[in-house]
Amino acid sequence: MMTPRERMSAAIAFEKPDRIPLFYHPSTAGFHVHGTKLADLFARVPGDNLVTFDPDRKPPENAVSPDGSYHEFRRDEWGTLWEYLIFGIQGHPKEYPLRDWKTATEYRFPPIPDIPAIPPEKRENHLIFEGYASLFERTSALRPFDETIMDFFEEDPDLLRFVDRLVDYYLEWNARWIKAGSDVFSIGDDFGTQNAALFPPALFERIFVPRYRRLIKPIKQAGRKVLFHSCGFIDPILKPLFDLGIDLLWPQLSIYGRREEFLDLCAENRVALLLHPDRQYLIPRGKPAEIRAWVRDMAARYRNGGGIFYVEMENDAPWENVVALLEAIAEYR
Repeated sequence: MMTPRERMSAAIAFEKPDRIPLFYHPSTAGFHVHGTKLADLFARVPGDNLVTFDPDRKPPENAVSPDGSYHEFRRDEWGTLWEYLIFGIQGHPKEYPLRDWKTATEYRFPPIPDIPAIPPEKRENHLIFEGYASLFERTSALRPFDETIMDFFEEDPDLLRFVDRLVDYYLEWNARWIKAGSDVFSIGDDFGTQNAALFPPALFERIFVPRYRRLIKPIKQAGRKVLFHSCGFIDPILKPLFDLGIDLLWPQLSIYGRREEFLDLCAENRVALLLHPDRQYLIPRGKPAEIRAWVRDMAARYRNGGGIFYVEMENDAPWENVVALLEAIAEYR
C-alpha cells in the first residue's frame, strides 16, 4: 500500500496510485453546522493531506444576536475591514487600506514570519501544501473591486508597480517555505465569472503571466509543485496557465458545459485536477444518487492518475449529501 505522499505524488504525475487520493479542507462553516459527527465521518474515510479539524470552534459571543443570527466585522493583517454574515464563510471588504495606487508606495506589507523546518517525519508520509501567492484577489481586497479591475484594464502604471512589489513579497514568503521543505505551493486568483473570463487573454498574458512566471520559477527550480486555483469560467486563459508549467489546477468543474473536453485538455497538458464537487447545485441541492454518480464517473476517469478528490463541506450541505459523498469516495476511489 502506498503512503499518502506516494499516492498524491503518483496522482499528480499521472502515474497509477493504489487509489485516488483524498484531500480534506477544514472548513469552519461545515463543522459549525454538523459538529463532531462531521469529524467522525472524515475519520472513517481518512484523507491523504495533513489537516487539523476544529469541530468545536464557535463565533465570538458578541457576534451573535439574541435571535441567533451572526454578524461580525474583522480587520485583517493587510488592513482591510471585512464584514461576515455566515460563520466560517469568507466575508466582503467594507473598508480598504489604500486610497489609490499612486500613494501605495507608502504601504507596508505584513511581516513575513520565520518558518521552521518541517519535521522529516511529516514529509516522509505526506506532501506538504504550504506557500501561497495571490495577485488579483489581493489587490482587489486592498482597493474596491470595480476600481481595481478597471485599473488593470487601463494597465495603470502605479498599480503594476504595486503588483511587482507584491510579487517580491510573495517570493520572499515562498523562499522561506522552500527552505522549510514545502512540496506544493498554491497560487489563488479567481479569474472567471459564471460564463466568461474577467480579462481577455492578451491582457492576462501581458500583466499576469510574466509575474506568475517570476513566482513559479524558484518553486520549479527547487523541484517543487505548483497548484493554481481559480473559480469561474477561465477557458480563454487556460493555455497561458498551462504554459507556465503548473502541476495542479483547482477549477470549478461545473462551470464547463463541455466538461469532457475540459478534462481532456488538462490531461493532454499533464495538469492534474483537484476534483471539487459542485457547490452551486450538487452538494447543497442535489440528491444522494446524483452525488454517487458524480463520484463514480470521476473515479472511473482518474483511477490511473491525474485527479485528487477534494472535500470541503460548507454550511449549506445537507447531512445526507455529506454522507453520500464520503461513502461514495470510500467505495469508488
